Amino acid sequence: MKKQSFTFNLCATSAIVLATCSGQAAAQTPRANGETLGIQNYASTTGNMHAIVAKEKGFCQKYNFKCEIRTINSTSLGLQALVGKTIDITQSGAELVGAAVVAGAEVVIVGTSLPANVLSISVRNDVPVPSRDKGYPAIMNDFKGKRIGVSARGSSSEKHFNAMLKDAGLKPEDVTYVAVGAPSTTYTALAIGKQIDAAIMFQPLTQICKFNKTCGTLIDMTVGEGPKSLEATIGANIVFAARKEMVESNPKLMEAFYAAMTDAAAWFRDPKNFDELVKIYTPMISFGDMAGADEMRRNWIKSVIPAYSRDLKVKVSALQELMDFSFENKIIDVKVEAKRVLWDKAPQTP
Repeated sequence: MKKQSFTFNLCATSAIVLATCSGQAAAQTPRANGETLGIQNYASTTGNMHAIVAKEKGFCQKYNFKCEIRTINSTSLGLQALVGKTIDITQSGAELVGAAVVAGAEVVIVGTSLPANVLSISVRNDVPVPSRDKGYPAIMNDFKGKRIGVSARGSSSEKHFNAMLKDAGLKPEDVTYVAVGAPSTTYTALAIGKQIDAAIMFQPLTQICKFNKTCGTLIDMTVGEGPKSLEATIGANIVFAARKEMVESNPKLMEAFYAAMTDAAAWFRDPKNFDELVKIYTPMISFGDMAGADEMRRNWIKSVIPAYSRDLKVKVSALQELMDFSFENKIIDVKVEAKRVLWDKAPQTP
């Protein structure tokens, strides 16, 4: 009888423990309330890989919210859409978020998408570059009087090029900026139409130039070339930003957003998922009839995966470096503390 009682009590205790553990696990799993988040992406590039994968693999649905991907090929236009409430999450250069805050926009950085700088400067093969061997910043003198392609006027790419001109003693007026959109249209304007002489652009312009041997990359900031100050900014370059009122009033939604994006990062970093990742991106990244397009796409996607954040954590010291860079290069006209533009509940490290 005692043995039966002991067995019953043990089973009952085990059941209670299991039920308690299950209840705690359920309570700890982030769960939104069925909201829809409009999230910015960029065409013809890997863009917002976290959000694309989160939507395609059902991670948004897993945490009970819907991801709507909105294509806006400019950081400045993305911020305008954010303030205008046509999107909820923008993928932007941190310095432009700082500029928006200084201008009075109630927006905050809520995570890091790509910790390091994503830009490079490419030039057509027939454009003379006499200072090539002198390196940076002397090489910037070769752009004087040239037509420079940027994704959009006022974008972070233009702001960075202005800062690099300054390092060589030049001014923005020493070049002519031309808005050329995405990397694919940039390549057409650079190498085929010859409407521009050089471009400061995100990938895959570098890969397209290399593959076709019609243009080359002079300064690749993704590997640390260019201004030395960029090294200190790693950890906060390309960020996720949102309206402050939205994140403050929807804490459960933000918990669900972080969970979905980190699940997505774990998924696309797993080598066994690479072929499926390429399949997801194939209809989004078209190289037209370009020979070897499939091979170039695969190699490019594989090369950029490590550039994306694992956990969305913002490095506060790096963000401060970017705010200081923005002030020194007149992107913003007042000094800004990193904490002013960073949501206090965002994942972060010192």
